[in-house]
Amino acid sequence: MSLADRMIRLLWAVGGDDVAERVLRAHWRVLPSDDPAGRALRGRLVEALRRELPGRFDAIREAVLADELSLLDDAERAAPSRATVLAIVRALPAGSTS
Repeated sequence: MSLADRMIRLLWAVGGDDVAERVLRAHWRVLPSDDPAGRALRGRLVEALRRELPGRFDAIREAVLADELSLLDDAERAAPSRATVLAIVRALPAGSTS
């Protein structure tokens, strides 16, 4: 799955078509060459979602988790290493649901 497809799926899962289109138009940027997985872009999009949809924090976290899991290969998915699990936890947006 391409990076664009992943980011559209993430935004759509949280906010639907209107939010996804608006956030992508406003926040899509050229990727830094040292970020092939697009985590920097995802971080910008997540911050935009948090501002637009403050009550949807749990959905945002779930969408980020799904995106991180989509980056794993079959072996990592079947038996993730401690480092992989820690990397996924670090990738989740910080904050609270209350």
